[in-house]
Amino acid sequence: MRTSRIKRSVAGLMAAGLIFAACGSDDEPASTEAPAEAPAEEPAEEPAEEPAEEPAEEPAEEPAEEPAEEPAEEPAAEALALEGDVEVAAGTTLALGDCPDDWDPLQGVDGDEIRIGQTLPQSGALAAFGAIGEGMKIYFDYINATDPIEGKDLVWVGKDDGYEAGRAVANVEEMLDSDDVFALAHNIGTPINFAIRPITDEACVPQLFNSSGFPFWGDPAEFPWTVGNILNYVTETEIWCADVKANIGEDATVAALIMNNDFGKTYQQTLNNSESCAGLNVVSEQLHDPAGADVTNEMTTLIATGADVFLAGTTSKFCSQSTAVLAGSEWRPTTYMSYTCNNLSSFFAPVEDAVATLSADDAGPIMANSNKICGDPVYADDPKIQEVEAILAEYGDVTCADGSYSTGILYGEFLVDVLRDAAALEGGLNRVNLMAAVWNADTTNDTLLGGTLKLDGVNDAYWTEAAQLQRVAIVDGAIAFVPTGDLVDFEGAGGSFSS
Repeated sequence: MRTSRIKRSVAGLMAAGLIFAACGSDDEPASTEAPAEAPAEEPAEEPAEEPAEEPAEEPAEEPAEEPAEEPAEEPAAEALALEGDVEVAAGTTLALGDCPDDWDPLQGVDGDEIRIGQTLPQSGALAAFGAIGEGMKIYFDYINATDPIEGKDLVWVGKDDGYEAGRAVANVEEMLDSDDVFALAHNIGTPINFAIRPITDEACVPQLFNSSGFPFWGDPAEFPWTVGNILNYVTETEIWCADVKANIGEDATVAALIMNNDFGKTYQQTLNNSESCAGLNVVSEQLHDPAGADVTNEMTTLIATGADVFLAGTTSKFCSQSTAVLAGSEWRPTTYMSYTCNNLSSFFAPVEDAVATLSADDAGPIMANSNKICGDPVYADDPKIQEVEAILAEYGDVTCADGSYSTGILYGEFLVDVLRDAAALEGGLNRVNLMAAVWNADTTNDTLLGGTLKLDGVNDAYWTEAAQLQRVAIVDGAIAFVPTGDLVDFEGAGGSFSS
């Protein structure tokens, strides 16, 4: 396991963050003062003999003012090449010579549309995430109506994969062959993105903002066409472990529920191999089938351990199920749950009684959240959340309480930002410019707790790098998140997977 090379310990990263914050720029801006004025020229000495009659003195004629020197025109930035090896960011090169013979950098944007593909679960155990795609489409409709990119319509091309890798592969192949997509974006799930990456990589098609915190997505040196989105699961697990050690003890006992795929096993491997988690006493690990009906049997085994800590490396309906089973038992461990469970309306409103039971014992699940949660009453008066609600209502006739639509708005905003940046580059919107815009991105978003999102090729290959631990609780009769710690921001400290 390469955990220690992917992310340093939380303590180390926090120290690095303090060091970075203390360092200022030594560069002074160029002086903007005008050069000192030349001294006035002395008049020539008058002859001794004066004329009989002195004519009226004419005012000295001022020399014609020389026109201000025009600043030298900066040469226009050259358009990035559309063939050969093109370096688009630090250590990030697109080998266009390896692209298919019929590869077209303008495919999907050469008309009056910008066609974006997405494969996601609209059925099956993780069907609740299907609303994310619908939310993206809603946001696209809003952009098309209010501020289109290059006068083109954003078009969402979504296909259901049921969270099955084989179906996702077929979806992507169809989108590339028949649906004229420019790029894929926010495909949901670690096994899904892992299965389709060889296809998009070989086809030289952008696979953007994978909705998965798998650390492999931060590898532009090897896979420059693919970039991740959400907080790295390794970092998330290390945040949990640091909190356990600080608040429970270095030798706390831990029981873990793990989804049996690459998503869940990233939590498991980090728990067992990261220096940040070393010393914790893992007494039970129960793997569950991603397509299974429920996790009752696995939870029963974990409850029997009586461990100090319960870690839930799972998602979607299993967030609800594990919460309900936990509340129905007498076990009250400190619970840490994957932030992929953080949509309150989707995963906790259906088990509100269980949330209330745990909340009364101050035992609700804790998550490392990176953004304000639409539907959390804490943010009811927040201007950004109100804007999201307004877009959902006008262009989708839905609300944050209806599911994960608001996440689709946030994801749509990420995509629109880099599309606009790419369109502003010399040569306009094409696939090469898009990847240059992505790997050099520097933007902000008011939905985020940290606010800033940056990428810098291999120097900083991870998108979301800030989080705050927050507990699910009942506040004034409503389900809400209550912070249990300060925001930790590792922006720029993540490096890349290969390094």
